[in-house]
Amino acid sequence: MQESPPRRLPDDAGATAFIAHRPDGPLDAALSRTAGEAAAALDIADPVKAVHELRKSFKQLRALLRLVQYARDKAAADQARALRRALAQAARLLAAARDDAARRDALDDLVAKGGLAPALRGAAGRSLAPARGRIRGTNAAETGLAPHRAELELLLAQLIAALPALGGLSEKERLRALAAEYGRARRMARRLDPADDEALHELRKAVVAQRYQMELLTPAWPALGAAWVGELQRLRDRLGKHQDLSVLIARIEAHAVLARGQHSWRQPLVEAARARQLHLAGAALRLHARLFAEKPAAFHRRIAAYMSAISERK
Repeated sequence: MQESPPRRLPDDAGATAFIAHRPDGPLDAALSRTAGEAAAALDIADPVKAVHELRKSFKQLRALLRLVQYARDKAAADQARALRRALAQAARLLAAARDDAARRDALDDLVAKGGLAPALRGAAGRSLAPARGRIRGTNAAETGLAPHRAELELLLAQLIAALPALGGLSEKERLRALAAEYGRARRMARRLDPADDEALHELRKAVVAQRYQMELLTPAWPALGAAWVGELQRLRDRLGKHQDLSVLIARIEAHAVLARGQHSWRQPLVEAARARQLHLAGAALRLHARLFAEKPAAFHRRIAAYMSAISERK
């Protein structure tokens, strides 16, 4: 793999850091690449795209850092844990922009699946839209990113400076970490109530992590790896739509009706959203059961065999 030129974060980040070290393995390379993508997202002119790309990079970094938490090197594990928490907190700074997009996506999904009449979607969309979004030339994502730019740049500088100490897991440690994370995502769905929004939200986060972690194994068997990651993405999408509907319902419940007649869309919208959630939860749990059918020990033996086959060909 050709090494990218070093990228320096802006001087006003409060620290100077470079992605200049040579990746030692697949985890190290993935951390370096994703940190660079996160830094590049801060330079994107389109505020909506900037927030989207930054949040995506943060999710991937947090998923990879979860693997480092299993390192035998306690200092590296503790540093990964602290950085993962800092990234989660930084992502919450951008939640308002994402929540606004989630409400729109949920309304569009309900219309597309025939659960909501377009006229009701229009009325609900206008009533639930943030006041700022109705002013031409403003954007919720812009207000979500701009006030926190210095804080985000500093966090990325700290992460990039820590990279040389984070990616050095041995193959044995990496396989053990992947199996442990697989087991965590598997356990979370056992006896899960499809009506429990919070439990499904936590499952979604574990599936997101598993989706990015499994990309590390794709080179061991590209065809199977790509298919597996694709199915994890499909599961993530279903759980993501469920979460978008939860955001929509929370907004509806918190919405104060200011004018007479605005009640007409609320009840049918909540009913449609709840029905769609139950369908998505059932479909997601069935897919999860297939993807996570193996016990963690069997999963570990299988992925170890894939990696062993690669080592034997070298």
